[in-house]
Amino acid sequence: MNETQLPPHWKFVKLGDVVRESIRDGVHQTPTYINYGIPFIKGKDIFDNKVSFANCSYISLEEHLKISKKVKPELEDILLTKVGTVGNVAIIETSDNFSIFVQVALIKPKLDEVDSRFLMYVLHSRCGQEEIASKSSQSTMRFIGTQKIATIKIPLPPLPEQKTIAHTLRTIQKAKETRQRELELERERKAVLMQYLFTYGTNPQYNSFQKTRFGKVPQYWKTVPLEKCASIQTGTAKGRKFPDSETVILPYLRVANVQDGYLDLSEIKEISIRKSEVKRYSLQVNDVVLTEGGDPDKLGRGFIWEGQIPNCIHQNHIFAVRTNREILLPEYLAYLVQSDYGKAYFLSVAHRTTNLASINSTKLKAFPTLVPDISEQNKIVTILQICDRKIQALEKEIAFTDELFHAMLEQLMIGKISTQPLTETYV
Repeated sequence: MNETQLPPHWKFVKLGDVVRESIRDGVHQTPTYINYGIPFIKGKDIFDNKVSFANCSYISLEEHLKISKKVKPELEDILLTKVGTVGNVAIIETSDNFSIFVQVALIKPKLDEVDSRFLMYVLHSRCGQEEIASKSSQSTMRFIGTQKIATIKIPLPPLPEQKTIAHTLRTIQKAKETRQRELELERERKAVLMQYLFTYGTNPQYNSFQKTRFGKVPQYWKTVPLEKCASIQTGTAKGRKFPDSETVILPYLRVANVQDGYLDLSEIKEISIRKSEVKRYSLQVNDVVLTEGGDPDKLGRGFIWEGQIPNCIHQNHIFAVRTNREILLPEYLAYLVQSDYGKAYFLSVAHRTTNLASINSTKLKAFPTLVPDISEQNKIVTILQICDRKIQALEKEIAFTDELFHAMLEQLMIGKISTQPLTETYV
């Protein structure tokens, strides 16, 4: 993009010309980390236009005071990642003390010339990211030095218009953040409801319980091995070789498609199998698909197959559980597997390595399935489906708001959408 493509009252400037101090690296020395104290921010802690303190390292106050003499982040300063994932950017919104590592650059804008939040957004936009990429170098990993950062060119409208653009984009971001908080609360609500329902059931007149290895459950519920009320179908392995005349190419469900409580079907791959095996490995509507392994906290994850993709089969790392609907509803089983009770069982029988855990079909068939009568299963499913519908609605709203933010970001940062009529309002 060049200056002739900007509105006539805009200009291009070098980043180094709109900072009040030279752009600096974070500290070079490696501090002594502790489990409390002053946050020490690395590149991984900067994402989604924010500084995240959730999983950061900490250093002592004494060490921080030594470091802060060299590099002191302050309110409205900008942080930009320099190594690896180059170009993540955030504005400092806290006056609390923290330090930054050498992976991060500190930018102090001239606030009488450039609005800090506008600067963050312009660096986050496509034109800003392209500039950052053009100044970066690659050795073992991508890197951009502070001198190169100073030469980055950015489009710059007058200060009042910058503030209006920043306010517009921040308003959209706040709407997304509000929905994200609602989503977190709804997921927590669902988890609490599941814990309650699979502990106490839905019939308050029954108040006696039985203790199991995996938690307290209603006394009047039956407990039976899963194989007594469902069939378990294993999947096909990758990499098998057959004559072309015997094979057919079909879509197949992989571990990456099966998440905890939903299916991610955004990318479906294909596989060759024998024509004679199609029926053997085909998924059927209302199959409960479960993973055999993965991270320990996600073991046995999965949900209902609704026939979203015709003629789809599944790989051998996924089980398809086909319930006897007169005894066990597939929707109920899917929620039971997601519950603390289900997770506790799978963790107790899993084969574990350093970071992974897995189960086999024998362990799955032995799953001690809690079986209330069908009417109570239906009640539990109805309650939890209400939560799922709200979760899905919030996820769609978040995705839409995110798309809106990025569309507005790109249009506003090149002056394609004029904010001049609004400028006086938000200055």
